[in-house]
Amino acid sequence: MSSWTLDITAGNFFLDFAWMGVLLVIATYLRSRVSILQKYLIPANLLAGTLGLILGANVLGWIDLTSDRLGTYVYHLLALLFIALSLRAPKSKMGLSSVRFGLIFISVYLVQAIIGLLIAFLLIYTFIPDLFAGIGLLPPLAFGMNPGIAYTIGTNWEQFGFESGGIVGLTFSAFGFLVAYTFGIWLVRRGIKKGWATYIKTDDELPDEVKKGILDEPKANEDEKITTSPENIESFSFHIGLIGFTFILTYLVVTLMEWGLISVGAENEVTTLWSFHFIIAAIVALFVRKIMDTTKASRVIDDTTMTRCSNLFMDFMIVASVAAISMVVVVQYWLPLLAISVLVTIATWGVIQYMTRDAFKQFEFERFATIFGNMTGTLQSALVLLRIVDSGMKSPASYNLVYGSGLALVFGFPLLLLINAPVHYFDDPTEGFWMVLFALIGYLMLLAIAWQYLKRNGD
Repeated sequence: MSSWTLDITAGNFFLDFAWMGVLLVIATYLRSRVSILQKYLIPANLLAGTLGLILGANVLGWIDLTSDRLGTYVYHLLALLFIALSLRAPKSKMGLSSVRFGLIFISVYLVQAIIGLLIAFLLIYTFIPDLFAGIGLLPPLAFGMNPGIAYTIGTNWEQFGFESGGIVGLTFSAFGFLVAYTFGIWLVRRGIKKGWATYIKTDDELPDEVKKGILDEPKANEDEKITTSPENIESFSFHIGLIGFTFILTYLVVTLMEWGLISVGAENEVTTLWSFHFIIAAIVALFVRKIMDTTKASRVIDDTTMTRCSNLFMDFMIVASVAAISMVVVVQYWLPLLAISVLVTIATWGVIQYMTRDAFKQFEFERFATIFGNMTGTLQSALVLLRIVDSGMKSPASYNLVYGSGLALVFGFPLLLLINAPVHYFDDPTEGFWMVLFALIGYLMLLAIAWQYLKRNGD
């Protein structure tokens, strides 16, 4: 609940976002000029977050950007991001290849969690006996999902003894971004040189405008539709307003659910409920969209504009998440952070490589690049790696990514519930996380059985 009760003045709020905007502009300029940034296609949001970390209160202190305020923005931007995505028109066709994408995502989540927990237990029983075992469950949230989820769950665990859990989650996310834009791009370029890519034979064919991040000849966005009359309201303003309306509905729904939990004596679940506000936000947004579809009012929603809104929230969320990292926390947790991140990265690469080779006859490499980018960074890093090997998005990997992510969210939701069980239903959370480990292994075994029936049945 700290993200709802933190004392932030209006001046702090607007100056924080103004500074993040300035950092994004500087980062965009640097990307267009610095060759090493172009070589690794470092996105402006990640670079801006790094600048914010260096210049902010946690390092040089030249800019008043503090971890507590930035963490709060990450928490709320996550809900806005899910609302914008869920207000778009529902997709009717998924396809078997997208289902396999979803199963790969879930399998990687499980492997990341299992590896993370095993390392956490090893450290607990050797070098760091007071380590919070739940740290091992942050990698699938930080690598496989996004910084907002990792921060939200980590922050929720702080009341159960996980000191600076939210910042630890953001640090894992930053390591994941580093993996996606260094090791990931190296893997992609290596694959191109070996002739694995379908549409490109050398990475020199990547257009300069993609490397620089700025279009030499700006193009009109032909996909976007203006749905309101400009003299009445700007179409983009209306979409932002609709997102705000849905956010208010989400707040009311969660507040009502909180009242229900308290009335039945389940006060301990309240903080967990608020940590899952982004899931409830997505459900509320889907309900709003369904009502608007039924009443024919959804004609005022343009999917491209909603996607732009979600990208806006994602950009600022990534800036805030990286800039919020505390060097003090990094030093405190350096051993588990390094050990878990390195081994999870290796396991992620191995699982994705095996499963994509096992499942796809066509566009195997394009799909590998997409999944690896998504399971170490975010949807954005997945698209960055895909654009290197498929700049025209001719392969089915991009829509596999969208549909597969939605399916992974559905099948991954029980995991989000499961990971909080140790702190609520066990006197010793470490014992509870052992039970979670066994449950994750069991779930992975069930998926392995399902995988045998789904792989290579069409492409």
